[in-house]
Amino acid sequence: MVAGVLVMPTEAAWAVESPAPPAAPAPSQKVPPKQWAHSVCTSLRDWSTNIKDLTTEFRSSGGSSTDAAQVRDSLVSYLGNTVTETETLLTQLDQAGTPNFKDGSKVATLFRNAMTDVRDLFATGQQNAANLDTTDLTQFRASASSIGNDITQGGTKLSQTFRSAGRKYKAADKILGAERSCRALAS
Repeated sequence: MVAGVLVMPTEAAWAVESPAPPAAPAPSQKVPPKQWAHSVCTSLRDWSTNIKDLTTEFRSSGGSSTDAAQVRDSLVSYLGNTVTETETLLTQLDQAGTPNFKDGSKVATLFRNAMTDVRDLFATGQQNAANLDTTDLTQFRASASSIGNDITQGGTKLSQTFRSAGRKYKAADKILGAERSCRALAS
């Protein structure tokens, strides 16, 4: 079940300043497992929806334009927004606390670290997009595609991280599988 909790939306592969400073570590406040799972999965669901919405907006507002400078500017803005959304998610993961089950702190840390990696990936993509040269359209397209490929690979790594966590942390897999808001993410 953990593997299905978050699958990077395929649309985010094209949905590509410097990274924000690391947020505070997850609080050590122990919370009931069901409460933690609901909070985490609701936050992940909202984040995923927001990323999909940003991607749709990016595509409709110039992401497919033939004007390279317009595409670059749209891409930089889009990626900045994905960084902001992921920062919000990280705050929500911190606020969810630590699930009160065996290895609960390890599971909470795994979720936070995985999403920090996603935030950093978006931030790097934004920085790389801001530096795209728009004078050679062929080179621009190749470089922009490379940014999208990096994000896609990051999404694959994220899915693998959650999948392996589900095998390693059976208590987390069980509680996430039982939580309705988590099951909705797997579909």
